[in-house]
Amino acid sequence: MIKPEVFESSESLHEAAAEYLIQCYETAVSDHDSFHIALSGGSTPKKLYQLLSKAPYTDKIDWQKVHCYFGDERFVAHDDEQSNYRMVKESMLDSIDFPAKNIHAVNTSLDCAPKSAEDYEKVMADNLPKENDQGVFDLVLLGLGTDGHTASLFPDTEILTVTESNCASVYVEKMESWRISITFPVINRAKHILLLSENVTKADIVKSLCEWDKPEPNYPIQRVQPQHEMRWYIDRPAAMFI
Repeated sequence: MIKPEVFESSESLHEAAAEYLIQCYETAVSDHDSFHIALSGGSTPKKLYQLLSKAPYTDKIDWQKVHCYFGDERFVAHDDEQSNYRMVKESMLDSIDFPAKNIHAVNTSLDCAPKSAEDYEKVMADNLPKENDQGVFDLVLLGLGTDGHTASLFPDTEILTVTESNCASVYVEKMESWRISITFPVINRAKHILLLSENVTKADIVKSLCEWDKPEPNYPIQRVQPQHEMRWYIDRPAAMFI
């Protein structure tokens, strides 16, 4: 794993994340006149989305050039409390002039999660910029679970070894729920990856990742092996054991 950058507070972490996102946006727009970002669920990115929906950050982005995707999604209706789409919509999209055609939500109204994953694979193939005939995100936002999972790539699940698809479905037994998630190949191809971890509940996993010195991965997050740039931002409480 890369070494984390430690910020003294949650506020400074999210301000740095917002500035980095804007840098990635500017680079992408300069290169291909659009910005394609995979959003993460969870409480930490929610704070980032709320920040981005306000000045001065919202004024630094031409939202007509932004395409947002969802790194993972629960197989629930979009108005369900567990829906990542609903969280992003309420915390950011409803507050800015964001073109509906650029919101690439997972279609969870299909018969089953595997069909939703197949459909989302096609959505990404049809919309992402291509390099060597493969879709590439400009930025992937990731979170970190206390078990080392990221997106819906949980320990001891078959999705961890998926290499032929950019998106797959997975049943997470301990959550008793189906998820749809992007996979490691498309994460690792991204031009930029930003991993956010905050508060004391993440201190143990942060310590384990920083001390892990074996060649084989023990946690799903260690399968993130970026081909380009990756940053890992944590706050002081998450860094208490390192």
